[in-house]
This record gives sequence, structure tokens and C-alpha cells, in this order.
Amino acid sequence: MHAHADAAVQPGFVLASLVSPTEYKALMASTFLSPELLTAITLIALGRTRQQTATALGITLGALDRLLIKAATTLGCRSRMPLLVHTAYGHGEYPTPGELGDPAPDLNSDEWMVLLAHSGGFTFKHLSQARKLSLFDLTDINRSLLAKLDALTPAHAVRRAWQYGLFPRDCGQAANKPVAEGSTP
Repeated sequence: MHAHADAAVQPGFVLASLVSPTEYKALMASTFLSPELLTAITLIALGRTRQQTATALGITLGALDRLLIKAATTLGCRSRMPLLVHTAYGHGEYPTPGELGDPAPDLNSDEWMVLLAHSGGFTFKHLSQARKLSLFDLTDINRSLLAKLDALTPAHAVRRAWQYGLFPRDCGQAANKPVAEGSTP
């Protein structure tokens, strides 16, 4: 018998040593998304690259991309990783990471701008044009933001912002709940 090329390893095995026991239990109990989707999003949120995530799941990059597109479609957002993480954590049925015990770092207005751009799925090119800032300046601001949040990637910065309580726990949940017919959101 031959193993399927895209056969994944058990998602729980991948996350068990990477997240807190409370978050792990919530992720494994969640029925909102498949274990593969939950694991892929969580690995990206933990600062793993696409390649590292695919390797951890035992799948190809193509299979990972299909998973992430499926997750984005289910969550109703584009496939930009920081936006995907933010939208997932903002959804009422997605387990959010536990809060950190440390106080949140003090972000300046430029760092907030970049964090909000990440969480909104905007590229530096769009932000540069909208704010009349050079890509060099935005990269410098981003480095400062990542350092303050102790984050590896923009998606990881979004996770850390959730953990620090910089995004309210009910952020985005009302927008992701179905609206009754005839009512106004």
C-alpha cells in the first residue's frame, strides 16, 4: 500500500508541544474548522513559514496552499496570512490563544498603523501609497513592531497582539455572526 502524497500527520501531534494545554484542548475540541485547518492557521500564527508549516503537517506546499485557501473561504477573507489569523481569532467559534501575563508593549502610532495594516490584510505597497511612506520606512517600523511584540512574522505579530489583549476578545465576532433575515447588522 502506498501512502498518499498529501497524507497529513495527526494535527494534534504537531500542536501539542507548541501551544498551552488550554489552547490545545480548545483547538482539538473545536468543530468550527477541520483539525488540519486549525493546525495550519495556528502554525502560521505561531510564526512558522509556509514551508515549515507544510513540513510539520507532512504535506506539500501545494496542499498547504489549498488548505489555506479553504480556510480563507470559510472565514470570508483573503488569503493573506496576518488577515487570516486575525479573522480566525476574531470569529466567535475559533479558539483564541491564551492571554500573556505580561503587560502589552507600548506601541507608537506608526507601529499601530502597521499592526492594523497586517490585521486588515493590507500590503506595504498599499500602505506606502496611502500614507506616503517609503517601503524602507515601513520595513523599519515593521521591524520595531515585531521586536516589541517578540514576533517572528506579521501573522505572529497579530497572534501576539491578541495574546496581549490589544485586540478585544469580541473584535470581529459580531461581523462574522449570521444576520437574521430582515434585520440590520
